[in-house]
Amino acid sequence: MKVKLVTFAPHPNFGTCLQSYALNYVLRKMGHDVEFIYNGRENPPQPFIRTAIKKCLKLFLPKSFIANIKAKRKKKVENQCEEPYVLQLPNHPFLYWLSKLPFYGNVYKMLKCRNLQWRKVYKFTYEDGNFNMRRIYTHRQYGEVVADADLFITGSDQIWNPFCGGFNPMMFLEFVNDGTKCVAYSSSISQPELPPSVAPRMKADLQKFSHIAVREQRSVELLGKLLGRNDIKLVVDPTYLLAAEEWEAFGNRAEIEFEVPERYIFCYFVGDRRTDVYERMVQDVKQFTGIPDVITLECYDGDLNYGGGRLYKDAGPYEWVWLLRHASYVCMDSFHATVFALKFQKEFVHAMKNADTETGSQNTRMYDILSRYGILYKNYNADGGNDWQQRIDYAHLIPLIESEIKDSMDYLKYEIEN
Repeated sequence: MKVKLVTFAPHPNFGTCLQSYALNYVLRKMGHDVEFIYNGRENPPQPFIRTAIKKCLKLFLPKSFIANIKAKRKKKVENQCEEPYVLQLPNHPFLYWLSKLPFYGNVYKMLKCRNLQWRKVYKFTYEDGNFNMRRIYTHRQYGEVVADADLFITGSDQIWNPFCGGFNPMMFLEFVNDGTKCVAYSSSISQPELPPSVAPRMKADLQKFSHIAVREQRSVELLGKLLGRNDIKLVVDPTYLLAAEEWEAFGNRAEIEFEVPERYIFCYFVGDRRTDVYERMVQDVKQFTGIPDVITLECYDGDLNYGGGRLYKDAGPYEWVWLLRHASYVCMDSFHATVFALKFQKEFVHAMKNADTETGSQNTRMYDILSRYGILYKNYNADGGNDWQQRIDYAHLIPLIESEIKDSMDYLKYEIEN
């Protein structure tokens, strides 16, 4: 079956990379011909020339100056944005024309691979045989994709969270209007409520989906109410669907540029709004475990380091998995780092990425996974409590997770075949 997979394209957020890899891998393993569809325009629509100028300026302006501008702009957006912005399906005939030129691939790679981390992500995405990528530039190409598809699947991650990069019509398959089958697997809203400004459009878009499976119980409830359906299914993230041994083999492809300590604390923080909490948490873990070595992986070319340890800015997806797999303890604010810690049966502590009252807070997904497995005590509170030090009873937890994985895999097969 020709399956078109639509989710966030890989970039240096390793959860994003690995959830897209996992679903693509599982679908291929089932024997399907999988093509990853993306448009590369997940930012608010803006003129191409303006975008090109901004990229050129980044090459010449000091990083500290750019970081200061971004911080001021981010704060302004946070103060003003109570409702999500809405993206458009891009239409860039000029870019499409450029993509047909013989030198375009090399130029694109040069611009994309601006540092070692991006070179690793690029290699993982385009050169290692992990994906069959197809970029969409024009409205006409959407029609070509639809004509070539037996089935569309919207994948995992927060593709339906309108505060995560905006309300993206690509992720709701607004370009599929000919009756081609559409299903969702582990798509995430990750919000306690649906914003009124986009709920009607979301409802209209999701009418075409014959099966909908989501990642959080709250998403089940919200979509059930929105659509008047009682068949919305709760499933696990696709990263669960690979066995620990498969992920271990994946991580063994890592190329780490330094000598890794025998025992270390692995840190992975996607957010940057609670850095004081993160630092306090890492220091508490160092004291609790007696482990002095800390390795922090940076995913957005930042300079945030924790626990006085090593900041590793050159990691790609393989290095991320390997370092988490071999860590003695894990500190994170990341959903997918939590999934992998559970997959590898690690001891960990998690800090919420946002304040619960923050507009667009993504904490719903974390409360869901920690509560579902009875390990909410692993959520770090900055009030001095030590509940997070309690060990996880994996002998009790693993059978529950394995049952969910089997149920989710069965449902994925069902929604494809029925």
